[in-house]
Amino acid sequence: MRETLYIRLGATPDSDVEYGSAGAERRTMQSRHGSLAEAAEHAAGKRVMVFVPGEEVRLTTVKVPAKQASKVMQAVPFALEDQVANDIDDLHFAVGARTADGSFPVAIIARDQMDAFIQALKNAGLRAEQLIPEMLALPGSSAEPLEWSGLDDNHQVIVRSGLWSGFSCARDDLPVYLSLAELEDKPSVKLFVSGAQQKDWSQLEWPLKLMPSPGPLHVLVNHYQPEHAINLLQGAYSQRQDLERHWKPWQLAASLLLALLLVSGAGLLVDNMSLQRQLEQQDRANVARFQQLFPDQQRIENLEAQLDQKIRGLSGDVATGPFVLMQSLSEALAVTPGLKLTGMQYRDEALYLSMSAKDLQVLEKLRAWFDEQADRELEVQSANAETDGAQIRARLSAS
Repeated sequence: MRETLYIRLGATPDSDVEYGSAGAERRTMQSRHGSLAEAAEHAAGKRVMVFVPGEEVRLTTVKVPAKQASKVMQAVPFALEDQVANDIDDLHFAVGARTADGSFPVAIIARDQMDAFIQALKNAGLRAEQLIPEMLALPGSSAEPLEWSGLDDNHQVIVRSGLWSGFSCARDDLPVYLSLAELEDKPSVKLFVSGAQQKDWSQLEWPLKLMPSPGPLHVLVNHYQPEHAINLLQGAYSQRQDLERHWKPWQLAASLLLALLLVSGAGLLVDNMSLQRQLEQQDRANVARFQQLFPDQQRIENLEAQLDQKIRGLSGDVATGPFVLMQSLSEALAVTPGLKLTGMQYRDEALYLSMSAKDLQVLEKLRAWFDEQADRELEVQSANAETDGAQIRARLSAS
């Protein structure tokens, strides 16, 4: 089982964090405090799971008539519009699984705060798979008699008051928050405290069980249950949406690459014999073109899988990657009629091109187009005029 790097964020994105790594046996985790950049040094090859401060998240439940996940996500903000002070467009709503009574648990956080947390992780080179409100990592139960759980963290206390409810408050304000519950039978609070905590809780007029712990992150990691938590990375913040956002600018260039490799003439065949011959020829051509584009791939076992792996690994640097260069090439060919691309290879952060043209004047138009592109450089390596046109070899790179 792949290890997980657990991170508990501080009150602000710039605050020090608590972090530690663990596999299946989470109780053996060793935690430490430091910056996000220091935590990122331990992230290689691991899943990243982040607990966000409870004071930034509001928990509630709501009933909506929709059942499909996408419809529920659309309906929840409007169903809760009268219960929040902010404009719903300024808030992010994350929805949990439907409960037995038909309601949906919801975690609400300001979009600005969500953006700040994600940007801080990104700046440290971290990509989280889960962002969990820390209250929802404390022990939670809907069984009777109800028992709450809490975490005493220096000057702050985080409380889980139900399976899908909880709050965070200053340590000295806990008696006031508990009194607001107005419950006929006061539930017992299982309060986790570390050895560094010096608060005297004996004066609290509330049933209390003090539970010693090595530290806050240990409590959250050891009691976290995925089925009783809400991942904030939903909707616009989901990994799928993030992938689509990054992939969309490359679609045209990727289509050009695939078109060069997977040109099919099967529709022109008139019988099964010639169809088979043409397919075999096309397979050989595809393999040859793939090996031309990727000289390091001389052993072909599954062309489609190897091509997919290469495309996924070719994103490279934003300014010099092959997709960016092919995007520029595609635009240049579109505005330079009479020029045909006959071969292409990517190596040493440049595209090496073979082209044919009706005459060398077409090449001058291509040069002029790239001269206007400050971030691209076209180097003509050879240009030979022949009776049936001109043959051109060039190198395209970032300037």
